[in-house]
Amino acid sequence: RPAPPPEEKPWQVPRGAAEPQSRQRAEDLDGFSPDRGGAACAAAGVASSAAWRMPLAYAREPLPAEVRFCTFQPPVQPASPRSLRVGLVGPPNAGKSSLLNAVLDVPISAVSPKVNTTRDGLRGIKTSGNTQLVFLDAPGIIPSHQRQANRDLVTKAWKGFNECDICLLVIDVVKRPEQDVFDVVRRMCPQEDIGRSEVRRRRRAADEVGEAMPAVWLPRDAEGAEDEAFDGRAPEHRPPVVLVLNKIDKADELRWVQSREREFRAHGHFDKIFYVSAKKGQGIQRLMEHLKEKALPRPWTYPAEMRTDLPHADQIKHMVNTHLFKWFNSDVPYKIEHQTVGWTPRLDGSLLIEHELIVQDSIVARMILGVRNTIVSRLREQVSYKLSKLWGTNVELKIWVRPLEQRLSLKDRGLGPSKDARRPPPPKDDRPPSKDGRRPQNVAPSPCSHSA
Repeated sequence: RPAPPPEEKPWQVPRGAAEPQSRQRAEDLDGFSPDRGGAACAAAGVASSAAWRMPLAYAREPLPAEVRFCTFQPPVQPASPRSLRVGLVGPPNAGKSSLLNAVLDVPISAVSPKVNTTRDGLRGIKTSGNTQLVFLDAPGIIPSHQRQANRDLVTKAWKGFNECDICLLVIDVVKRPEQDVFDVVRRMCPQEDIGRSEVRRRRRAADEVGEAMPAVWLPRDAEGAEDEAFDGRAPEHRPPVVLVLNKIDKADELRWVQSREREFRAHGHFDKIFYVSAKKGQGIQRLMEHLKEKALPRPWTYPAEMRTDLPHADQIKHMVNTHLFKWFNSDVPYKIEHQTVGWTPRLDGSLLIEHELIVQDSIVARMILGVRNTIVSRLREQVSYKLSKLWGTNVELKIWVRPLEQRLSLKDRGLGPSKDARRPPPPKDDRPPSKDGRRPQNVAPSPCSHSA
């Protein structure tokens, strides 16, 4: 039987084709060289043949400047422009970021059940007609823990309060306020200035006796001008405060909300009071109409189409933090660092973003990845959808988790409890054996059996 013809290799020149005139020409055609070994020729041939079947790859490009920084052109001023800076202050977890997202109708700020989710102040811009409202979302104005980092957040909150034209004090209706909250209210919008109550009491006592009040009883700057010193108006450097009672959808009855209002009225003087629910969108329209009436006649600061002053890299960080703070307990979300490492526009108009999460060790990295990368895959899908809705373009987000050190858990080192050790022991049977020496069996009664 004649031998079968030899199988043609992908890196060889097919039979019947014209032989190349020179060795260099042959190497240029298919990577074959007589001096090379068989393995080298095979590798070169496979690479050349597979190059035609490989999909188009995108090289990672560095972040452009407009992604790392917020840049915009000077806005086009309308006729008779009006603007107002609104500060959002309140205790932690009162719903300040939820209220900002409800006003802007886009998820700009991170929201979670944990305290101090907002670590840095951000600005949200709402433009309607010739009025532009700039909201300053600050961290909680009361420290949740007596630590240096929490005190720095409180300092940022007071800075935002001093920069605004009008202040919205957001309070959780359901949660009972502590004494620290009332102390802040008396500091922001006191019912009366310090010393006014004492001066009024001394005036009343002097009127009852029928004598003139001595001048030494009055403050030095109020001599001869008592009415101007205590006319009931707040100082010029203190912005007016509007009380916003949030989360009214969780209150069982309206009288509990009204009771909370009376409780805060006893400690501070408010320009107006609103009942809202940022989650359900209740009362937002009335609040916006009041803010538009308070707008001052001055030029705009930001363009009309702009919604926030956060750069794109920080917007990605806030979107990712929204889910990390919801899904993980303890202090894991607070110790995660963010870094956007890739920004590649594609030919079809979509955007490929590579975001990196830097964690403490490999054990925390496993927690974030989840079993078979289920958690990080779900995180990537949800953040990609929200970014596409926010920016108006198709966004594909890839998330990488990089641990700073490798650490083995007790289970990896074989020191953790085994499955048999974690399994509870079977119950001990103390029943006496039967006559034949066997213990009675637990036999369930038949559903058709009837007792006599």
